[in-house]
Amino acid sequence: MKLRNGWKVLGTSALLLSLVLAGCGQSATPSQPGQQPSAGETQGQADPTALLRLNLKTEPPSLDPPKGFDSTSNEVLNATMEGLARLDSDHKPQPAMAEKWEISEDGKTYIFTLRDSKWSNGDPVTAHDFEYAFKRIVDPKNAFPSAFLAYYIEGAEKFNKGEGTADDVKVKAIDDKTLEVQLRSPAGFFLHILTQPTFFPVNKKVVESNPNFAAEAATLVSNGPFKITEWVHDQSVKAEVNEGYWDKDSIKYAGIHWVMVNDENTQYQMYKTGQLDMIQTVPNDMKKQLIDAGEAKVEPEAAIYYYRMNVKMEPFQNANIRKAFALAIDRKALIDNVAQGNQLPALAHIPVGFPEPDGRDFREVGGDFIKDNDVETAKELLKKGMEEEGYTTLPPVTLTYNTSDAHKQIAQVLQEMYKKNLGVDVKLENKEWKVFLEEQRGRQLQMSRSTIPADYGDPLNYLELFVTDHPGNRINYSNKEYDALVEKIRQTADEKERFQLMHDAEKMFMDDMPLVPIYFNTKVFMDQPNVKGILRHPVGTLDFKWAEILKK
Repeated sequence: MKLRNGWKVLGTSALLLSLVLAGCGQSATPSQPGQQPSAGETQGQADPTALLRLNLKTEPPSLDPPKGFDSTSNEVLNATMEGLARLDSDHKPQPAMAEKWEISEDGKTYIFTLRDSKWSNGDPVTAHDFEYAFKRIVDPKNAFPSAFLAYYIEGAEKFNKGEGTADDVKVKAIDDKTLEVQLRSPAGFFLHILTQPTFFPVNKKVVESNPNFAAEAATLVSNGPFKITEWVHDQSVKAEVNEGYWDKDSIKYAGIHWVMVNDENTQYQMYKTGQLDMIQTVPNDMKKQLIDAGEAKVEPEAAIYYYRMNVKMEPFQNANIRKAFALAIDRKALIDNVAQGNQLPALAHIPVGFPEPDGRDFREVGGDFIKDNDVETAKELLKKGMEEEGYTTLPPVTLTYNTSDAHKQIAQVLQEMYKKNLGVDVKLENKEWKVFLEEQRGRQLQMSRSTIPADYGDPLNYLELFVTDHPGNRINYSNKEYDALVEKIRQTADEKERFQLMHDAEKMFMDDMPLVPIYFNTKVFMDQPNVKGILRHPVGTLDFKWAEILKK
């Protein structure tokens, strides 16, 4: 359907999410916001007075949408805030705060029409809030870690790098209900990006009067399905239905109560005794048993678990030493005996789950770049690298991970493998999540773990993270040829050519080997039998909007 001056309207059936993973069946949840499940999809009656009891494990680093940018913060934000689009049960962007949108024929201009909805303080949510929020993401004085996600918007990157002004960022509230966004080049995954918490609106009036609005429950103002009523730092967060939310009638329970228990055995016992309605991880030593028994479920996730090597810290300035650390790991043994979540050994950087233009998986086409447990080659590369640097003894190496039983067990296995296979003594260090994240983002850690889920459904997401000085880089990696290639990918409209360039960029990156890929991740979780409708996306944040807690 075409509109004025060559515009077109995309119906929901035409929205293409560039991620297709096998086995992504979800619970019976409406694919369109506001739509109720059809008869027979759930058994029992939902309890509107029930609370969904969850475990965050640790304190959210920030509930300011573009500042948090981590799985813990995003879980709370996705329940209490909402952007222009929201992922449905088929993992496709659907209208949310925007009731509809139009996209220009050249794919560069988006016009969003907003719904009538209110902030939790009673203010109307307007297009001016979105304009303010989008420009705030890339305001250089904020130094938000997720700013790069907005670089697809015309003028955003220059403003963020101090080379332009806020007026150059092509986001404009035409009136209270109409928002126009212009991209620097077409990006078929832009709607998917907009479902990311970074792009949630903020109440302009509230933020301007209190820049620290997100620090306490009393000052937090939200526009999503729920609003925070209590936040006891390092202990719990409580939320109840936001009465001003446009789709509040679709919410079938009273609220959410998150606790912060960062011990997986304690968490599991809380679940087994009915104190938690869902857990996102299970103890490693029980994982296989619970999966085999059908008690724990496994779903795919476009994510990679790896260790970063800081290329400005000895000995990881040397590429051959980095490669030795990447090759000296028996990933299959680690997965079978420790991780036990049906993960796939990661022998490349970009995970499975991204389709090529011809339908084949990106990872299948790109293949492997290293061999698993290639110990002899690792020993040769370590020897060569030490000779290049004039080392007779390797400088001390410290593996840092955030506090977690699962991360600790993996780090211990890596420590053993490096001792056995390379003769290297590695020190282990754990840090609380908020401190760990701050130091890793500050590029202060020598070798540190990460789980990187995709922010949007395109391989470019993984490649852009390691451009020179990118906020996602965290290890001082820099390759000007790589930077230029990533920029060329961003400007390439032909999809076949663009995917080939992405393969070239991944090869260049893996030749430099600034990380130790370990495995491509899965989600292992347990839901209580009377809990239905929690959405888990291969790419995207956990969504509790359509959850139901059935009466027992």
